Amino acid sequence: MKTFLRMTSLAATVAALALTAAPAQAQSQVSATPVAKAKVRILKGLTLVSNSDLDFGTVVLSGAGAWSGDTVSVDLAGAPTCTANLTCSGTTSAATYTVTGSNNAVVEIDIPAAVTISNANGDDLIVTTSHGLGVASTVTMPNSGNTGVDFEVGGSITLASTTPDGYYEGDIAVTADYQ
Repeated sequence: MKTFLRMTSLAATVAALALTAAPAQAQSQVSATPVAKAKVRILKGLTLVSNSDLDFGTVVLSGAGAWSGDTVSVDLAGAPTCTANLTCSGTTSAATYTVTGSNNAVVEIDIPAAVTISNANGDDLIVTTSHGLGVASTVTMPNSGNTGVDFEVGGSITLASTTPDGYYEGDIAVTADYQ
């Protein structure tokens, strides 16, 4: 019984010490320096609209004999030029586009350097494109009012006396994306 009392007394002492012991001190709270910010830039969705097609009009292969390397071209204003063995007529135009987006945003315009156009027989011609956007092909949206920027795409086609006749057509896959 004596042992039982000693064990009970020991257990009570341990319990009392546990209850009266001072709690451990927690470290003081600290804040980040500097404070991090939450940020987001919201941009309007881009739109890219084709307003008119690149139209070379009607071209007649008018040179005598065999020849090659003559070109028909349409500049950014829509004016045609035909070299010696070609006769150009009809209405011509440069392709025109409007890109719209958020004010002051920089937009990259991707215009293919060449476009394949085909006739109903599957014959192909290559249109070499030209544009006035410069080497970087970027535009900056205006800072107020109208948020759109217009641009033009012209081009040229090299023809020969052996070029198959027909109506040729193909897509100019122009794209725009924020930088």
